[in-house]
Amino acid sequence: MCGFAAFFQPKRMFSNILLSAIDKDLYHRGPDSGGNLSEKGIALVFRRLSILDPKEISDQPMTSDDGNYTIVYNGEIYNFKSIKNKLINLGVNFKTSGDTEVILNGYRSFGIKILDYLQGMYSFVIIDRKKGIALAARDPFGIKPLYMLRAGNFTGFSSEMRVFSRIRKAQPDPQALSELLTFKWAAGELSNELGIVRMEGGSFYKINLNDGEIKKYKFCETLDCLSKNEETSIEEAQEAMIKSIEDHLLSDVGYSLQLSGGVDSSLITAIASKKSKSKLLAYGISLNEKKYDEFKYRKMVKKKYPIELIDLKITNKSYADALPETINSIEGPSSHGGCVALWLLCKEISKKNKVVLTGEGADEFFGGYERYAIWKKLMWQERLSKLPFIQFFPNKHPFKGIKNFLGRDAAIYSSIYHDLNPLNKIFPEFFPTPFSYRNKISKKFNNFRDRLYSVDQKSYLESLLIRQDKISMASSLEARVPFVHLPLWKILARLPHHIKTPGKITKPVLKFIASKHLPNSLVYRRKNGLLLPYDKWLSDDAGLGRYLEMLTENNAPIKEYADNKKLTDIINLFRKERNYNISGLLNKIINIDLWLRNFSNRPKLIKEFEI
Repeated sequence: MCGFAAFFQPKRMFSNILLSAIDKDLYHRGPDSGGNLSEKGIALVFRRLSILDPKEISDQPMTSDDGNYTIVYNGEIYNFKSIKNKLINLGVNFKTSGDTEVILNGYRSFGIKILDYLQGMYSFVIIDRKKGIALAARDPFGIKPLYMLRAGNFTGFSSEMRVFSRIRKAQPDPQALSELLTFKWAAGELSNELGIVRMEGGSFYKINLNDGEIKKYKFCETLDCLSKNEETSIEEAQEAMIKSIEDHLLSDVGYSLQLSGGVDSSLITAIASKKSKSKLLAYGISLNEKKYDEFKYRKMVKKKYPIELIDLKITNKSYADALPETINSIEGPSSHGGCVALWLLCKEISKKNKVVLTGEGADEFFGGYERYAIWKKLMWQERLSKLPFIQFFPNKHPFKGIKNFLGRDAAIYSSIYHDLNPLNKIFPEFFPTPFSYRNKISKKFNNFRDRLYSVDQKSYLESLLIRQDKISMASSLEARVPFVHLPLWKILARLPHHIKTPGKITKPVLKFIASKHLPNSLVYRRKNGLLLPYDKWLSDDAGLGRYLEMLTENNAPIKEYADNKKLTDIINLFRKERNYNISGLLNKIINIDLWLRNFSNRPKLIKEFEI
């Protein structure tokens, strides 16, 4: 796992002053080694966290023997050994034992078709001097981040947006703000920052090095699997899932586990511990509030498997202290309350490990949210909401659920568990248009369950993957997500709906598989999802409540976008009633305010290189 930046502009020379500054901006992503390249029209900066073949010979930028090709690459290719054997059979020689050289030589042999062979998480840029082009690619699910900035004939790519602050002033994107207010995540190519594109997963760009022209291509659409007619079985799903977990154990420096006590991370722990020759370290989070703590479930896993369990206590104060740093790491408001807890946990894990396996993606692949259990109800509520007379019914049960979807797509808005009306009143100008990225995805499918999966996988899943990458890399830690793997998804996507998503139960296939490895009391319990006591925490000025006070400041950045009277009213209402639902809304606003404040803390613009 690493970090890189790549700048292109015909005839321009990029100074070492700029490259050195960018190197510092990305240092946390790879403290083991660094390198850069600067030639006319091209600049590359790379930081390495060495996991496979840690030797110096595998450092980057890596250039081919003939000097025609150079690569900077972030990620892990789990099938690189089989690709390497194919290339060796074609007469290709290798100097290293890692995966970087496999991608480089794979491109030399297969061209851009190398993307059809790769299984794993990656983003990379390859310079092809022979053809006079550069290629930038991102893995099909977008596990590894890659951002693009385009200005005139300048094109820049980077693992994180902060490096672009060296050449232009960073500004929030109002369109992204609309989605952040509603969904806590701006989907599609919205990056949160004006003018910066978050590259779509499964896409690549081709840049002409002579004139700066750029073209976008799509090499993989993961949702195409949903339209396949052939079916698979639970046995095939089980085999593919176990193989994916085993593939993700590949490491020359060992690995550890994130263990929440939920079925997803517990199953990974069970499979990994069976394959490991030594006792694995498993890390979890404990809260003072017993209602939200899952320690007893982690103890069940520890009792059954030889792991060393390390629990990190998180309090209101430690959470509040880490919130600004978390937002700085993810370059946006937190998409989930667990982001801060994850930031603290990764900081702890990195003291002993470079690699950690996590359970992200299981809910989006196996149908783990409540909406998958009640999909029939949601589908009918959406249909009834389209009837012209529904708007005249009272806004209470049984009509409230139907009226929540008036003019809305239930496959999209069923993921929102709070009333949007207060937000709409505070920020009347910042709600998503009906033609958002999520709408375009949902409209591709007629089947309601396919719509649920497609929206979750193309929007919410990426928010989890990006937060996992940026938060873990803030502590120089590589996070792996065995459930988010294309070979596994190709099997799961073709499972019949009556098996994968029958209703009344969440992720039945995963639970069936997990019940062979874990106690039923763990597997079939109600999902927690790391709920946090925001109402209690916001009531304490020594903890999260300190940020509530900041919202009332005259120069609070959020006030530029809000109806300030309505914002003050909702703060006063919470202070009077300590309402849990209001606390969730205020927590979202606090996150956005802190993100807006963070723009003043970005890396300084180097004016002589401004574009």
